[in-house]
Amino acid sequence: MAAPIAHIFLALQMLSGPFKGLFNEKEFLVGTSFPDIRYLKVIEREKTHFSRVALTDIIREKDSFRAGVLFHSFVDEKREEYVVKNGFYEKIPDFKFSSQSLKFAEDVILKNHFDITPYIAYFDGILEQETQCNIAAEHIKSWHFFLQEYFRGRYSEKELILKYFDFNEPNSWRIKRWIFSWIYSEKVRRAMFAIIHNQQIHDLVLRFYMNFRNDFLQ
Repeated sequence: MAAPIAHIFLALQMLSGPFKGLFNEKEFLVGTSFPDIRYLKVIEREKTHFSRVALTDIIREKDSFRAGVLFHSFVDEKREEYVVKNGFYEKIPDFKFSSQSLKFAEDVILKNHFDITPYIAYFDGILEQETQCNIAAEHIKSWHFFLQEYFRGRYSEKELILKYFDFNEPNSWRIKRWIFSWIYSEKVRRAMFAIIHNQQIHDLVLRFYMNFRNDFLQ
């Protein structure tokens, strides 16, 4: 699955190309960032992620937020196919957070080619479409806050793990969460460093994201 910045990067690429003039930019970007709110354990993954989404399904969708939600699943499936096909998992360190290290390393790489800053304000408020998913406003606000802080680069590897571990096990003891993050933060940092500085992986990552519109929309 792609990380938050990657999803917005590709959404903007499409909004300036095949989706140009079809959708409201803010609603589409909030929509494509919405599905991973499932990490808060406030909605089942099956209600925010969908299998075999086709490009035509997105184009035919009249609601910009909903179209963004569908595009999220489209990207996740295309990315996973690409990652497996190109043997990424055999090229990166194998441990509990291998896949997370890969996707967050992708965001670091993309930051050198993309400025997320202009889009942070899109998450200041809550869209009406978000409230229709039967998720409490406080949880939506928490997700938006996490995204904004992440976009601003406010989280270290340890803090990022702690946040995601909180998302996955919100009722676990604080000391358990802290020890967990302390143990794995260095592994994640090293894995991300190795991924970012591996020229082959770096080039493959850029090929996927820079050529997405041309290579994966046939």
